[in-house]
Amino acid sequence: MKRQFAIGLGVAAVILTIPFASKLPAVSGLFNSDVAIAKAAQHPKVQLNLVGEKQVLGKDAQGKETISWQGGDKLVAQTGDVLRYRLMGKNEGDRSIKNLTLTQPVPQGTVLILKSAKADASQATRITYSIDGGRSFVEAPTVQVKLANGKVETRPAPAEVYTHVRWNLPGTLAAKAPVNAEYQVKVR
Repeated sequence: MKRQFAIGLGVAAVILTIPFASKLPAVSGLFNSDVAIAKAAQHPKVQLNLVGEKQVLGKDAQGKETISWQGGDKLVAQTGDVLRYRLMGKNEGDRSIKNLTLTQPVPQGTVLILKSAKADASQATRITYSIDGGRSFVEAPTVQVKLANGKVETRPAPAEVYTHVRWNLPGTLAAKAPVNAEYQVKVR
């Protein structure tokens, strides 16, 4: 029996704005609002759109397998379907951003497809993962497994326990520059 999985929030375009805190005390804005507004406009901010798509397999005229992605706000996925989540954004501010970090959860009812996370090739990006609900991130999560002989062995974490993906741009994202990241999951 196939189980349906509503993509829901992941499919609908979600607009997130990440403002970067002003170093001005809040009180100074009360007395000199024109200056505060002008300075706030210069602070960097990133506007992000999250888009979910469903993988569609087909065949071309030569019988070769093809892969395309179906988007839209009324997608329905079933067990075994592959979904792609894409974060597409831009530094809307007038200043560059240092050490930008983006974090996305692995949606409930899905399993991360290992090595599917990527970012713009034009930007040096460090991709890390969490297996503890987003409390810690490493490049290659591991788990401790107790063997029948009582020894404990460290092994790579199985895909089923990954909870979050994180992209860190250790350099700077220039003003008005785009930022894109994506990852794939499989519906349980």
